[in-house]
Amino acid sequence: MIRQIPQSAFPDFVATLWRKQGWTTTVKEKAEKTFVALQREGAEGLIWATPRTGDGVSGKELQQFVKICKQYGVNEGAVVTPGTFTEDAEKIGSQAGIQLVDGEKLRTIVEARELHDLVEQFADGDATGADESGDTDGIGPLPISLPNSLPIPDAVSRKMVAAVVVAVLAIALAAVVAPTILGTGGHVATDDGWNVSANSTATPNAANALEVRWNAKRVPKVDPKTGDDGVYKARDGKQFLLVSMNVTNDGDDTVGLQSQDFAVRSNGSLLGAQALTNTTGHSGVLESGDSTTVWYVFSIDEDAPSATIVTSGRMRRSNVPVRFVRDKSVEANV
Repeated sequence: MIRQIPQSAFPDFVATLWRKQGWTTTVKEKAEKTFVALQREGAEGLIWATPRTGDGVSGKELQQFVKICKQYGVNEGAVVTPGTFTEDAEKIGSQAGIQLVDGEKLRTIVEARELHDLVEQFADGDATGADESGDTDGIGPLPISLPNSLPIPDAVSRKMVAAVVVAVLAIALAAVVAPTILGTGGHVATDDGWNVSANSTATPNAANALEVRWNAKRVPKVDPKTGDDGVYKARDGKQFLLVSMNVTNDGDDTVGLQSQDFAVRSNGSLLGAQALTNTTGHSGVLESGDSTTVWYVFSIDEDAPSATIVTSGRMRRSNVPVRFVRDKSVEANV
């Protein structure tokens, strides 16, 4: 359905989608490219919204966007497309701290926020992109000034690329305390370059939410050290994603935790937690104000470049907002 949104309407769709997640947005067009400037709680960000669905966004284009972010001191940068990214673009984005949102990740955000109606409105041509005040450019001007032209150089030296990457990494690290552009609740890059993120269904400061402080790692085997079934080894072509969570019920209502409450989206599939004989990683009922530590194991394709932790339909149908926060102090173990 996202690919059915007209190209001319795609930037307004991106602006509206991020506005629904609490950002102030302004659509800016420069040099035949369309950008969405963001601002929230002192954080600033810039999205390049590119609507094409054919050839993937290239590494050369990513280099230019990294340069723009550095030049204009943008806290966080992202490229959003209904299509894909080339392998070079993914490497440059990962090194520079630029968030890459392809069609699959867009679909995950829409599902997590239950904004299917928004996609249908833009796909059907019924949405204008205006916010509640009727301002089609978002809520007022933002302090991000883009150049009148964005020339892409024929060649970029390794030295220049390295300087850009280091500068943008410094910008990204300085903005750790601010909300991320995706509102995903953190990101983990494992030692072998496997990227793990989490999609929150609650805004950063929402009350009555289930706060999940999490950490994750990729492992070839799991030893729960309970029961009589020993070590579980991943099947050929698979790896385990071990996710540990410290869960706190900040809401007023009692919440029951079940093994199917969390899932992982990877390689286009939605994956449930692995059932391990005679052992469980989740536990019981959380009264208001209570906390508990739980863990889940997911079987992921060995060649998958990334994985995203999401809440299940049951949690959303029960109106339990979840706020994910990546926490390095949480030990990823069983």
